[in-house]
Amino acid sequence: MRRLLFALSLVVLLPLPKVYADGCTSQAAMPAATRTIISQAALGFARQIQNAEIAAIRANTIPAYSGENFTGIQEAIGEASPNIKGAIFNVQSVWLLDASNLKPSPDGTLQDGQFFCTLHSAMSEVSFIIPSLPQGRYALAIVDSVSEKNPWQLSFLMQEIAGGWRLAGFFPHALTAGGHDGLWYWRAARDFTVKKQPWNAWFYYKQTVALLRPVTFMSSTHLDKLLDEMNKAAPHAVAQGLSAQSPLVLKNADGSDLFITALGTDTSLGTSPIDLAMHIRVDAPVSDPIAGRARNRLAAATLLKSYPELRSAFHGVWIFADAPGASPFATEEPMTNLPPQ
Repeated sequence: MRRLLFALSLVVLLPLPKVYADGCTSQAAMPAATRTIISQAALGFARQIQNAEIAAIRANTIPAYSGENFTGIQEAIGEASPNIKGAIFNVQSVWLLDASNLKPSPDGTLQDGQFFCTLHSAMSEVSFIIPSLPQGRYALAIVDSVSEKNPWQLSFLMQEIAGGWRLAGFFPHALTAGGHDGLWYWRAARDFTVKKQPWNAWFYYKQTVALLRPVTFMSSTHLDKLLDEMNKAAPHAVAQGLSAQSPLVLKNADGSDLFITALGTDTSLGTSPIDLAMHIRVDAPVSDPIAGRARNRLAAATLLKSYPELRSAFHGVWIFADAPGASPFATEEPMTNLPPQ
């Protein structure tokens, strides 16, 4: 599955709705027996995913996701399984998230579960904001996969049902991209900032977040520092975020407008350096693949002409042309196919 990393973190620092704060227990604070039970449940899921035991995993998934809604978990298993063959698993951390007192709103709407853990004598904090969470006791286990292939991290959200832990969410991701880990990208992003290359810095910060954050609903003192650096480094043109309603508008060489609705990185080809990725808004689906590829190539060339620093930091550009009612028309253009204009 292609991993597209787009800028959603600009909203992370916005105020959150004031709701009940639920109980969070770190692995250091929980009883050893509880920690062992949660860890063993996560390791069991990891081994089943390693062997692609779809039916067994589905049978031990909470009812809300074991039926028609199992598709997302199954796709995540399909992505992770080939990458963790022969791997050894180590449980990095476990968290007990108690939402036993979380009640739905008066209209029946599920509230967000908010969990705050203080670590190291209040010197650092970890928080989890899980949208629309049903009442219950949950655990998050983060498992590292070590093998001859690229290292991966598997995060399991589990709910306690009838004395056992059942799968409520599975979030896998690679720990390296283009042969480098998250700390390497963080250092590189800072170097680009010093070199006055804000676009390269911003994209590399985004890749850093993708590699270092186990799940999108988790934050910590260190992650907040990273996100703050990324937001401060964001070029003015994207500082307020991009969307279909608020695109970045550039002028193509033929005089037409280019509407960029999302920007990110793409690691699907395994290249070093990694690829850029952008979504563009188009009026109609492509009917001629040759013309569609030419349109995408023009868009990539326009991006590089507008921000030439990008040439030195990336292998190429993925372009996703989004038309109403149609799947994106996607192509990849190496930098060698995009000579300077």
